[in-house]
Amino acid sequence: MKMASKEDISMLHQATRLAVSGHGTAEPNPMVGCIITDKTGEVVGEGFHETCGEAHAEINALAMAGESAHGGTAYVTLEPCNHHGKTPPCSKALLDAGINRVVIGTSDPHAAASGGAEFLIAKGVEVLVVEDALCKEIIEPFSHRIKTGMPWITCKWAQTIDGNIETPKGESPWISSKESQLLVHEERGCVDAIIVGVGTVVADNPSLTVRDATQYRTPLRIVIDPTLRTPLHANVLNCDAPTLLVHEEGADTSNFASQELLALPLEMGVLALAPLFRHLVTRYDATNVIVEGGAILFQRLFSQQLVNELWVFTAPQTSTFTPAINMNTLIADLPCTLIDEQPCGVDIAKRFAVNFNQQ
Repeated sequence: MKMASKEDISMLHQATRLAVSGHGTAEPNPMVGCIITDKTGEVVGEGFHETCGEAHAEINALAMAGESAHGGTAYVTLEPCNHHGKTPPCSKALLDAGINRVVIGTSDPHAAASGGAEFLIAKGVEVLVVEDALCKEIIEPFSHRIKTGMPWITCKWAQTIDGNIETPKGESPWISSKESQLLVHEERGCVDAIIVGVGTVVADNPSLTVRDATQYRTPLRIVIDPTLRTPLHANVLNCDAPTLLVHEEGADTSNFASQELLALPLEMGVLALAPLFRHLVTRYDATNVIVEGGAILFQRLFSQQLVNELWVFTAPQTSTFTPAINMNTLIADLPCTLIDEQPCGVDIAKRFAVNFNQQ
C-alpha cells in the first residue's frame, strides 16, 4: 500500500483551511475542501463546499482548474460523494475531468454518500485514502451526528480564575472580555441552537441572538424549563429568533399556547435530555449546538454524558464569593483533554475534548 508523502499531507492540510470557510453554511453537510494540481504539480484549482444543496468542494475546484485538471491530482479532505443527492456525484465529475490521482483525507462516514474511492479505483484512477487526523477533526460534528443521531454538543462558559461563573446581584453579568464576547457571537452565527437553563433566563434575561457578527444561521433558542416558569416578558420569547421551551411531562402549558414546546420525561427526578438532542437532529437537522449555562444545566449534561466539547473563557480575576458549583472542579472530574488554548483580549480561551468512553 502506498504511503502519503509529505507533499500529500501538506496539500490536504491546505485543503482543510479551505474547508472550514464553510462553517455555518455547509451544514448539515460536512465541511470539505479540495485542491487540484496539474501534471506538473502546480495548483490550478481550489474550492470548498460553500452552501448545503449547492456545488461541492470538488466541483468548485474543477471549475477553477478548467482544462488544466486533465492528468492532474485532486486533494480532497473527504471522500468524494458517489450518489446523486441535491447535486451530482463528485466522483464522476473528477473522472470526467481527467483527474489521474485522488488523495483523500478521510473516508465518508455517511453510507449513502460513500463509495467514491471504490468507484474511482474501478475506473483506473490512482486513489490514496490517508485517514488524516486533521481531516477527520473538521468533520467530527458531522460524523458524530451520522453515527449517533445526536448533534455535537459544546458547553461554553466564562469564569473567573478560581472557577466561578456567577456574578453578584446588581453587577454586570459579563465576566469575559469584549473580544471573548465577539468570538462567541461569531460562533453563535454558525450553529443550529443555543441552550440555557431557566435560571439563566430569570437571572440575566438574555436574548440569545447574534450581535456584532456575521450571521450565517439563525440559531434556535432553547430554554430548559421543567416547570415552565420562564417570564412571559423574557427576551427569549420575542420574535428576533425562534424559541423552544423544554419542560417536564405534565407541566402546565396554558401560558404558552402559542409557543413551541417539547415535553420530556423525568429520570431520577431530573429531565432526561438525550431525547431533546435527538429531536434537534430529526426535527431541525441540527449538527452543532452550544449550551451557555448555567452551572446546574452543565452539571446535568455531564452526569448524563451528553457533552462533546468544552469552550471555557477564563478572565484574569478572582470571585468575591464561593459559588455553589465550582467549574474548575467540574472540569477536573471530566474525562477531557485540552485541545486548544488561545488569548482572547485579556482572557484565555480553552477548548477541551470530552470523551465519556474513556471512563
